[in-house]
Amino acid sequence: MAISGIGSEYNNVYESTYSAQKNEAAKKEAAPAQAGKAKDTQNAQHSGEKAVSDFYSYLQKNYDCMSKGNVAVSSEYLKKCSGDSKKAKELEDFLKKIPDLEKQGYEQLSAQNKALGGTVTYYEQTWMVGKDGSIQSTVYSVTETGMTNAERMKKSMDERLEKQKEKKEEEEKIKERKEEKAGQEITVKYVEAESELEAKAMMQKEKLEDAYRPKFDMNV
Repeated sequence: MAISGIGSEYNNVYESTYSAQKNEAAKKEAAPAQAGKAKDTQNAQHSGEKAVSDFYSYLQKNYDCMSKGNVAVSSEYLKKCSGDSKKAKELEDFLKKIPDLEKQGYEQLSAQNKALGGTVTYYEQTWMVGKDGSIQSTVYSVTETGMTNAERMKKSMDERLEKQKEKKEEEEKIKERKEEKAGQEITVKYVEAESELEAKAMMQKEKLEDAYRPKFDMNV
């Protein structure tokens, strides 16, 4: 019985040692494959980031509104555009229209404020393209007039109430403006500031949460 016990113990030790060695060998064989897979994933990620960075640089070089920083584009949407030529073209088509849209917006605001006895002395428009491609714009302006902002707003409200009868005509105008914007519905917000300094301070606070910001190469 003593001999049988020793043999049994030996077999258990042998099997345990063999199993451990086998597992260690399997780990060593799997390690290169796992490292290769991780490297491939890292390379693919780097390639995707470079494509987005290159596309953003291209937009900055070719469109003034991008180089001036007046347009913020969602990182997620920019990534989609960098890998989809159709979406990229849609974004570029919109960027091409911005100068005309801003000119049109300035002329409309100037005409409106002139009717209220004021003159637009500062006008700046910013744009934000969301992750779903939706577009929002904010107009920052300063108007010089003998009236205060509150008085001007009251007069403007009174005139709007008088024009309620022309609602159908106004709806047609809105419809036409949307068509001019190539089917893209743009939400526009107007911010009236007391001074250019105040308007610029307000602009600094405006942010698109996931706006793309290029990474700088520290090795350059």
